[in-house]
Amino acid sequence: MLSSIRNNRKALSIVLWLVIIAFVATIFVVWGVGEKSNTLSYVAKVNDKVITYEEYQNRYKLADDEIRRYGGNVKIDNLSKRILESLINEKLMLIEAEKLDIPATDLELVAYIRSVPSFQVNGEFNIDQYEMVLRNNGLNPEQYEKAVKDEIKMKKMTNLIYQTQSVAADKEIENEYNYRKSNITVDYASIPLNTFEKNIPANPDEAALKEYYNITKEIYRVPAEIKVKYISFDKNKFLNNYTVSDEQAKVYYDTNIKLYDKKESADVSLIHILANNSDNKSMEAAKAKIDEAYSQLQAGKSFAEAADNYTDKNIIPAEGGHIGVVEKGLLEKDIENVVFSTAVNTYSKPVKVTNGYIIAYVNNLMPAKKYTFEEKKDEIKETIKTSSSAELFNKYLLNEFQKIADNSSITAIQNANPEYNANVTELDFIAENAVFPVTAVAINPETKAALYKLNKGELSQIILDGSMAYIFEIIDKKLSYIPDMDKVKKQLVIDYRVDKITKEGIKALESDLAGSGFEKTASKYNASIKTASFVRDRAEFETIFKNDAALIKQIIKTKSSNFLQKPFLLDNNFYIFKVAKITMPDKSGLESEKETIADYISTIKGNAAVDGFAKKALEKADIKFNQEFLNSMKIIIP
Repeated sequence: MLSSIRNNRKALSIVLWLVIIAFVATIFVVWGVGEKSNTLSYVAKVNDKVITYEEYQNRYKLADDEIRRYGGNVKIDNLSKRILESLINEKLMLIEAEKLDIPATDLELVAYIRSVPSFQVNGEFNIDQYEMVLRNNGLNPEQYEKAVKDEIKMKKMTNLIYQTQSVAADKEIENEYNYRKSNITVDYASIPLNTFEKNIPANPDEAALKEYYNITKEIYRVPAEIKVKYISFDKNKFLNNYTVSDEQAKVYYDTNIKLYDKKESADVSLIHILANNSDNKSMEAAKAKIDEAYSQLQAGKSFAEAADNYTDKNIIPAEGGHIGVVEKGLLEKDIENVVFSTAVNTYSKPVKVTNGYIIAYVNNLMPAKKYTFEEKKDEIKETIKTSSSAELFNKYLLNEFQKIADNSSITAIQNANPEYNANVTELDFIAENAVFPVTAVAINPETKAALYKLNKGELSQIILDGSMAYIFEIIDKKLSYIPDMDKVKKQLVIDYRVDKITKEGIKALESDLAGSGFEKTASKYNASIKTASFVRDRAEFETIFKNDAALIKQIIKTKSSNFLQKPFLLDNNFYIFKVAKITMPDKSGLESEKETIADYISTIKGNAAVDGFAKKALEKADIKFNQEFLNSMKIIIP
């Protein structure tokens, strides 16, 4: 398995990247933020689980944003289909988690919700903010909290499969070390390309040349060119100059008055023994453990140490059982009653709750407080600018775009309003196949293609790039065209001959290698044999072979004493190769590499296990696709 993945590292990187994308999305993002304009009711149904269009749309946006973070250099084939498959796999994991009764506790739910920045005010969770955000997005707490618990279960199921199947055995680590650090000695010989030109006429006949032109004429296409002018807008500069009035701040205060009515809260740590309240044996075992923990507390053990010893880290991951500051109304009622009836810097007696037993320790109690408008005015103004920055900037951009459109061009608005000149840049003609020379703008392939489709005098849409926005105007345009054969004839003859000579050389050398082997083929062409060596995981032929990836891949795959059956053409020379020997490394470096190699093997095995589990689950699942969605996204399901 390891060798097959090694030989397809690009595929591995894509798979791992998609796994990352699948789990970086918080459930809040997946639900969407008011972007529910599409009429599609669902994308797919996996047994009784529904993948909504909003889930798909937001996951696609996350993937697209991730690609942009890497400058658009990550290429993912069939991205739409891959994202759909990842969502299906998540539903399958959730279904399996529910079959195994994998829990998602209320404390895990609380810890998750408290970590979402959208639910915080001044860096702390605020229950009124939480309810307001959900309400503004058409959700109620029950819906949202169920979705969060589903994601927790799904992740636990995935982690369970991953962790149980990803252990790297010592022998696997040693074999991988031997593979990586083995030294490959290569014999090679070079034969000039022109060795094979004697059978190719110096002046090809017109008919052959015409035929070659008709086959290859796209190569000679002159790309389209555009001359552009663009105007830039800086979001940060706009916000620095934007003033929120007292009236706006007062409206916000009055509308969101509950945000400034701080409820009583407590800084809490817990020892929590999870149990099934309907299972007497489970409850008896939990009671025995909580009593044992309580006895240790009474004997003088610190609460933090006892919590670390007795509380499952999957329930409360923080050290010392610390769950942080919680307002009244957030915890389930039986836990809340214990917390707010316990004195500061003391712990409670063991108490039975919905799913087991707890002992609570109260680090601090904070009383309720109602803040006046004047106390919060400056903070509210910053909140409006921060929380509404996108909306404010977008309104500004639309207004500026309308001004430019009303003036018919960027040039016209410059003439009418000289203050725009500082933000306008003009570029000379740029070929469609050239790098777009706008250092300040991340021109992705889609945006670039859209610009070349515009006609002379047309404006682009608003192009967003982080904190910047741009509007382009096409000042002039030259269309793409294929020159007549006579215009490129000189280059055409050269290309024709090189093509024929190359084919002749490959055919001759493949025949010689197959019939005579490496040494005799080199001798036939009076080519001297040279030697090069490299360590497998540092395969570099930079000085001789320009680090040719395809060549290195072929050499690494070839066994000792075997030759490559095909020649490689580099810099007008054919090269033929033989792997003379492969020398195993000594074990002196194994210990220092052991942890890195173990992580590598564990990652491969863990992801393969998750993938294999999902495939088996997929075979048993009842999946129904929305054909309208598949058609719109051009996704083909076999």
